[in-house]
Amino acid sequence: MFDDFASPEISTDHIERFSCPTDFGAANTDRLARDKRIQVLLHATCTNIALTDNLRTVTHLDVATRGKQRLRVRARTCVLACGGLEVPRLLLASRSQIAAGVGNAHDLVGRYYMCHLAATLGLFTPAPGCAPWHGYEQVDDGVYCRRRLTIKPSAQQAHRIGNVIARLHHLFPADPSHRTGALSALYLARRILPYEYRRRFAVVPNTAGFWPHVRNVVADPFGTARFAEHSVRRRFLATRKFPSIIIAPRSGAFTLDVHAEQLPNAESRVRLARTTDLFGTPQLHIDWRYRPEDLRTVSVGMGLMAGAFAAGGHGTLAFDRAEIETSLRREGAYGGHHLGTARMSASPRKGVVDADCRVHDMDNLFVAGGAVFATSGQANPTLTILALALRLADHLKPGLRDRVERSVPVAPECTPLLV
Repeated sequence: MFDDFASPEISTDHIERFSCPTDFGAANTDRLARDKRIQVLLHATCTNIALTDNLRTVTHLDVATRGKQRLRVRARTCVLACGGLEVPRLLLASRSQIAAGVGNAHDLVGRYYMCHLAATLGLFTPAPGCAPWHGYEQVDDGVYCRRRLTIKPSAQQAHRIGNVIARLHHLFPADPSHRTGALSALYLARRILPYEYRRRFAVVPNTAGFWPHVRNVVADPFGTARFAEHSVRRRFLATRKFPSIIIAPRSGAFTLDVHAEQLPNAESRVRLARTTDLFGTPQLHIDWRYRPEDLRTVSVGMGLMAGAFAAGGHGTLAFDRAEIETSLRREGAYGGHHLGTARMSASPRKGVVDADCRVHDMDNLFVAGGAVFATSGQANPTLTILALALRLADHLKPGLRDRVERSVPVAPECTPLLV
């Protein structure tokens, strides 16, 4: 990222590695079909968790299909592995025997909802002669990697902040002062961009209108053409797609793309909404909130990065601390990582599952996935999710060996398809 970067508090040695693209169905269909212990039911939705009279053991799961079939899936052990939003929805919606929902004796299912805070902040101006590299590199096996700025653990502890990282990022596309044809072209085409990009591209403190962007495209035809060719060849047509948009602004300045840890907050939660889906299951109302400590993490982290740039002679980072909350609210929680809604705890009064991912006070109901996280970290949670899933599998394996329970249809015409 920078030549000769050294700081007691900031590191540029950490990288992001983007995994190989994997089509799970294409990669595993044959294995699933050959394994006689597994039956797969597609296009079906679990709508209710049914319990014994003592409310401690799952007897079956109610499943519905778009064809209006109804099945009961019976198994010795049930594992909910449907993500940080669908897990609490199913637990809360299973109200036929417990009014508050399964596993919700202490009103904790759906609470402590966490994502990762994201914002585009500041203006970094490199020092004369400093030409930072902010793009991707490919290692020998073709995996894309990218360096990022991180706060060292010792500095996090010393300043009492959460984890926060930053990447050098292009300027706001809506501000034509970047003088970059590709950024202006993206801004002009923002209405057809995916939502994750569009919401960033359409926002800027002061937008100058249509014609300045047209002038940028006209004045930078080769840069615009190179970006278009790269996007088609490396993002749309490539099997291993280029991970994100990387554009070096002609102005030479950058913003920081900041991602930060969100601390647990009991008031940040998901609840059942009054509306229902096509199976009659309540949908979710999401009430995502953050704490003042989260804002402080970003503010202090930005200050540490600014100090490191200045001390090393790499350039200046200017940012307005008063604008941090506005920027975080504008870009909001980073999509895709939904965590904490069935958090792990030693006591049922502090969380939903125990150290083995078993729902407290339940004998045979477990949760796998990001819902069980007690804290969010900065990113990425996927490896931890996989590790917890493998750990849960090892925990369950001795009691499940050589035993398979088959689903039982509610009506004779319903074909059981799922173990």
